[in-house]
Amino acid sequence: MILDDKIVCDRAREHIMMSDEQTSSDLMSKKLNAIIPDETWEALEQIANEEMRTKSQMAAILLGEAIAARGAKKSESQKQEKPEV
Repeated sequence: MILDDKIVCDRAREHIMMSDEQTSSDLMSKKLNAIIPDETWEALEQIANEEMRTKSQMAAILLGEAIAARGAKKSESQKQEKPEV
Protein backbone atom coordinates (compact mmCIF):
# COMPACT_ATOMS: atom_id res chain seq x y z
CA MET A 1 0.00 0.00 0.00
CA ILE A 2 1.36 3.41 -0.98
CA LEU A 3 0.39 6.58 0.85
CA ASP A 4 0.91 9.71 -1.21
CA ASP A 5 -0.80 13.08 -0.99
CA LYS A 6 -3.93 11.68 0.66
CA ILE A 7 -4.53 9.14 -2.13
CA VAL A 8 -4.10 5.54 -1.09
CA CYS A 9 -3.47 3.00 -3.81
CA ASP A 10 -3.87 -0.57 -2.66
CA ARG A 11 -2.40 -2.57 -5.50
CA ALA A 12 -4.39 -5.67 -4.54
CA ARG A 13 -7.79 -4.03 -5.05
CA GLU A 14 -9.50 -3.00 -8.25
CA HIS A 15 -12.37 -0.98 -6.82
CA ILE A 16 -12.83 2.51 -5.49
CA MET A 17 -13.71 3.17 -1.88
CA MET A 18 -14.48 6.70 -0.87
CA SER A 19 -15.10 8.52 2.36
CA ASP A 20 -15.33 12.22 2.77
CA GLU A 21 -14.39 14.08 5.90
CA GLN A 22 -14.68 17.73 6.78
CA THR A 23 -11.57 19.18 8.34
CA SER A 24 -11.90 21.71 11.12
CA SER A 25 -9.25 23.96 9.56
CA ASP A 26 -11.01 24.34 6.21
CA LEU A 27 -14.79 24.13 6.25
CA MET A 28 -15.02 24.65 2.49
CA SER A 29 -12.86 21.68 1.49
CA LYS A 30 -13.54 17.99 1.75
CA LYS A 31 -11.08 15.15 2.03
CA LEU A 32 -11.34 12.07 -0.18
CA ASN A 33 -9.48 8.79 0.11
CA ALA A 34 -9.72 6.48 -2.89
CA ILE A 35 -8.35 3.05 -3.72
CA ILE A 36 -7.76 2.92 -7.46
CA PRO A 37 -6.45 0.37 -9.98
CA ASP A 38 -2.74 0.37 -10.84
CA GLU A 39 -3.39 1.69 -14.36
CA THR A 40 -5.33 4.66 -13.01
CA TRP A 41 -2.61 5.39 -10.44
CA GLU A 42 0.09 5.32 -13.11
CA ALA A 43 -1.91 7.57 -15.44
CA LEU A 44 -2.54 10.00 -12.58
CA GLU A 45 1.14 10.02 -11.71
CA GLN A 46 2.15 10.68 -15.34
CA ILE A 47 -0.34 13.51 -15.81
CA ALA A 48 0.62 15.09 -12.48
CA ASN A 49 4.32 14.98 -13.42
CA GLU A 50 3.62 16.52 -16.84
CA GLU A 51 1.70 19.38 -15.22
CA MET A 52 4.12 19.69 -12.29
CA ARG A 53 1.39 19.12 -9.71
CA THR A 54 1.04 16.76 -6.79
CA LYS A 55 -1.02 13.65 -7.39
CA SER A 56 -3.55 14.96 -4.90
CA GLN A 57 -3.95 18.24 -6.78
CA MET A 58 -4.18 16.45 -10.12
CA ALA A 59 -6.76 13.98 -8.82
CA ALA A 60 -8.91 16.87 -7.57
CA ILE A 61 -8.67 18.64 -10.94
CA LEU A 62 -9.46 15.49 -12.93
CA LEU A 63 -12.37 14.61 -10.66
CA GLY A 64 -13.81 18.10 -11.10
CA GLU A 65 -13.42 17.88 -14.88
CA ALA A 66 -15.05 14.44 -14.99
CA ILE A 67 -18.02 15.64 -12.93
CA ALA A 68 -18.44 18.72 -15.16
CA ALA A 69 -18.25 16.58 -18.32
CA ARG A 70 -20.77 14.13 -16.92
CA GLY A 71 -23.15 16.98 -16.08
CA ALA A 72 -22.78 18.44 -19.57
CA LYS A 73 -23.38 15.04 -21.17
CA LYS A 74 -26.47 14.46 -19.03
CA SER A 75 -27.79 17.94 -19.83
CA GLU A 76 -27.24 17.37 -23.56
CA SER A 77 -29.01 14.00 -23.52
CA GLN A 78 -31.97 15.53 -21.65
CA LYS A 79 -32.24 18.25 -24.32
CA GLN A 80 -32.30 15.62 -27.06
CA GLU A 81 -35.03 13.62 -25.29
CA LYS A 82 -37.42 16.60 -25.05
CA PRO A 83 -39.86 16.73 -27.96
CA GLU A 84 -39.97 20.03 -29.81
CA VAL A 85 -43.27 21.89 -29.69
